[in-house]
Amino acid sequence: MGILDPPFFLIGCWQRRALGTLRGVAAPSLQTLLGLLLVLRLPWLVGAGGVLQACIVGVLMGACAVLTALSLSAVASNDVVPGGGPLAVLWGALGPEAGAAVGLCAFLGAAFTAAAAALGAAELLTLYVLPPAAILPLSLLNLGRSYGSALLALLGFGAAAPHGTRLAPLGPIGMGLVLLALQVGAMRAALPGAWHGLCLPLPNSPPAPLQPCPPRNSNSSSRDPETPRPAVPGPNTHLLARNLWPPEPSWDTGEGSASFGLLLGLSLPTACGVLWGCSHAAELRDAAHSVPAGSIGAAVGCAVGYLSSALLLGASVEGQLLRDKFGSSLSSRPVLSSLSWPHWLPLLGAGLAALGAGLTALLGAARLLRGLARSRALPLPHAVSSADRWALLPALLLAELGVLLGSLDLLAPVLSVFILTGYLCLNLSCAVQGMLPSPGWSPRCRLYHWALSLAGSLLCLALLFLTCWFYALPALCMAAMLYKYVEYCGAASEWGEGLRGLQLSAARIALLSLEEGPEPTNSWRPQLLVLLKLDSELRVSQPQLLALAAQLKAGRGLLVAAAVLQGNAGTGQGEARAAEQSLRSALASLGARGFVHVSVAPREREALAVLVQGCRLGALRPNCVLLGWPRGAALREDPAAATEFVELLRAAGSNGRGLLVAKGLIMGPSIGPSLGSGPSGPPLDVWWVVGDGRLLTLLPLLLRQHPSWRGCPVRLFTVALLEDNSVALRRLLESFARRLRLPASTEVVELHDSAVSAYTYERTLMMEQRSQMLRQMRLSARQGSSAPSQASQSGGEEEEVGGSGAKVMGPCPANVRRMHAAERLNDAIVRRSAASRLVLLDLPAPPPPPRPRDDNYVEFLEVLTEGLGPVLLVRGGDRTSKDQ
Repeated sequence: MGILDPPFFLIGCWQRRALGTLRGVAAPSLQTLLGLLLVLRLPWLVGAGGVLQACIVGVLMGACAVLTALSLSAVASNDVVPGGGPLAVLWGALGPEAGAAVGLCAFLGAAFTAAAAALGAAELLTLYVLPPAAILPLSLLNLGRSYGSALLALLGFGAAAPHGTRLAPLGPIGMGLVLLALQVGAMRAALPGAWHGLCLPLPNSPPAPLQPCPPRNSNSSSRDPETPRPAVPGPNTHLLARNLWPPEPSWDTGEGSASFGLLLGLSLPTACGVLWGCSHAAELRDAAHSVPAGSIGAAVGCAVGYLSSALLLGASVEGQLLRDKFGSSLSSRPVLSSLSWPHWLPLLGAGLAALGAGLTALLGAARLLRGLARSRALPLPHAVSSADRWALLPALLLAELGVLLGSLDLLAPVLSVFILTGYLCLNLSCAVQGMLPSPGWSPRCRLYHWALSLAGSLLCLALLFLTCWFYALPALCMAAMLYKYVEYCGAASEWGEGLRGLQLSAARIALLSLEEGPEPTNSWRPQLLVLLKLDSELRVSQPQLLALAAQLKAGRGLLVAAAVLQGNAGTGQGEARAAEQSLRSALASLGARGFVHVSVAPREREALAVLVQGCRLGALRPNCVLLGWPRGAALREDPAAATEFVELLRAAGSNGRGLLVAKGLIMGPSIGPSLGSGPSGPPLDVWWVVGDGRLLTLLPLLLRQHPSWRGCPVRLFTVALLEDNSVALRRLLESFARRLRLPASTEVVELHDSAVSAYTYERTLMMEQRSQMLRQMRLSARQGSSAPSQASQSGGEEEEVGGSGAKVMGPCPANVRRMHAAERLNDAIVRRSAASRLVLLDLPAPPPPPRPRDDNYVEFLEVLTEGLGPVLLVRGGDRTSKDQ
């Protein structure tokens, strides 16, 4: 059994189905603490919070329970996991990560439910049933801890007994007895001539237990302030109106009014039985019919019982008596018993409800923990997964921690948080399945809709923070940590992961919406495609190029690391997968996140050109291409290599893409830390010579967001010719830097016109002669003896000098001008930026495709960057152009 397998406790659809709706679904769903909390806390909640707030709490609690029951009905009526229970769809819809998180929250909720049952039974015993049992001079908290621990041990023995489950139906019986006694007592009090024998003390009298009312006097008026008022006058609208709102501080002689969050925390445990409605789904004759009918009916029944009891108490009992939490004015009798008939029946019903709810909670917690252990979602001992009795021991230990709190008032908010967390995940999983929609999600419950599950999840989330936000945050964090732990273990789900499907659906919707309009200019950012080379061992041969890309992205934006393997596409897929894994490892070592793509093709350069043009998914495409300068002297010695490189530059810069060419980067995994950082380190120089400079000036801002470049000084240079106004140009440059919020010092470099030196003329001539010679050698190898004549017709440049019309071989004037400009600009850059950390420089546009002298263009770039350290040649793309 591994984490890849579904938990055993989810598989029950092969067992014999013999139970009906009442016994199989309604009875487990009604195993709540409603009967216990009705007797112990509901009168105080109505008196301290007012009837209106109590009814609002009942409506919210009922809505939460009903919406969760609808989601549970969808689970049971789904054809994919018939009878599998609520955790089956969580495991399948959100994957094993969320299934383990919800299973843990459900286990904690069940354990604390058993603790609440033990504490409630201890309070019943020591305050109302056997007050002499509290013989030790202990506080209420210590009494709850001592007697609660003893009663929890008895519940543990009952759960471990062979026939302990037969006592579980006592919970619904006890809850029914409490509600029946309350309804009968209210009707009895409403009969004509009914008179209750206890009256409230006079307003100015000292606090004392309630005394029997004096005999009726026909001459006395009930409105006389000196006449005692009955504490339980029976249902009437005037009393309901007085109890509708919370008491004023001057009225309260007890603990004062209650906040709305406190009312929620004490009331929500009465809705803890919704998830148990599917606990016997594997044994049902018709789960698709029984689970919706039983679970929804039980949720509605609990809500109606809560609301009707709150209204009856508010309309029948004086507020001063309702706020007597422990019944001290009734001689150790609960307030609800004063309205019920017979008076002892609520105590019996509350005891039975505590017994049934405690046994059911312990058994359910043991089954949940055993299932989590067998699925290996949690690192639990093997003994826990072997039998329910061993799984019962951790549940008892956790319940004992809840008992040590000593009071229902302290434990109820904690229990409410875990109940709501489980409900939240169940509703959310069903909403995810309905929104996708998943092919395997086809619930037959007619009342279900994914919008109801979404509303239920939102309601549960709101109630979580309204109840107790400082308990809700740790519960959600605990579930998230378990989610990440199971994800780290590499768990997989047989039924697929709904969360991943939701992410894919959201990505598809986002991509389709991007296709509907042009990209906003203000939000434009470089999305990088990095062209890498791999060595013979499939390792990145230029890791510093990938490091620069990671630093430019600073963990944000699109980053695609791509490479091409030379070979046969049909037989090289295994090597391609290994290369992709190598690229992922290289990205992970740099702390960067991105996509990888490896292609296999016979010709590398052509495959790179196709990759650059086809790397896109709708509107999501890289808008900048980053590549490295070819190593060695291959470009100087082989015009074919120069032509291929320039063709790659043309393809990379086509269709409005930006172009980044890195040359001379420092060898190593990172170009940042190796050069130092901080204001005292080498500067980052930006040379803005041609173009609009938008991408050129944006890159320093992106680099400075990375820790390796944070605080690095930036210098912005531009070039002024003889006819330019240097002062005005510098002002414009400073204004542009301020508008970009670029913390850079600015400088205008004046390049005065000078004569072409003999060195420039000679260097240009040598460049053209070398290109001609290499071209002749290549043609000779291809065509034999006829190649020189063809080369003489196409090679070299001719310049006409003098007036005689004689032809003299010499360098092309255009090439001389370009060489002269490159040398002058290189001299200015070297004098100022030779020791810079990185130089950003404009990349001249490649020559148009019809022009054959691509090697000359490469030579100009060599001259432009000669004598410099790390250089990044930048050419901005046309962002308004459309893909063809």
